[in-house]
Amino acid sequence: MSRSDTPTGATPSSDALPFDDVAPATIRVLADCGVLSDDPDEPGESGCSPDSAFKLLAHPGRRIVVTHLLSAGPTVTVSQLLDYVFSQSDTGSESTETRQEVTEAFTSRHLPKLDAEGYISYDLEHQRITATDKTASMKPYLALAILQERTSVSDQAVSQR
Repeated sequence: MSRSDTPTGATPSSDALPFDDVAPATIRVLADCGVLSDDPDEPGESGCSPDSAFKLLAHPGRRIVVTHLLSAGPTVTVSQLLDYVFSQSDTGSESTETRQEVTEAFTSRHLPKLDAEGYISYDLEHQRITATDKTASMKPYLALAILQERTSVSDQAVSQR
């Protein structure tokens, strides 16, 4: 029985998962990564703390960094990252001023935060971003963050109709 099948006013049983309508394979992936841990600060087998991962992935700029590094890595340059950022942008504007602002945001905020937590290695001098052992551990969290983002955008589009 899914949550939607629970009679009005009835409380689902305490042993039911709070997301019982999620595919079992997805639940297994989340469990393997520690997402279902009783202690949200406890790293899973991957060494990735769910709270840490979601906090870092809360900003779309950091989601872009991890997405690009996972697909194009193991090492990319800041210039390659920015090219990817602008290829994904729907603004169509890549003025010199805009590129400088975006570069500043990534090099002074997003890349250092990911580097400080060990999810990437950022070489400021050579302008290189390299995947670490923890980068791949972000995949399930990244997938959930992107799914949530798409759901939110879809919900907004529906409500504007």
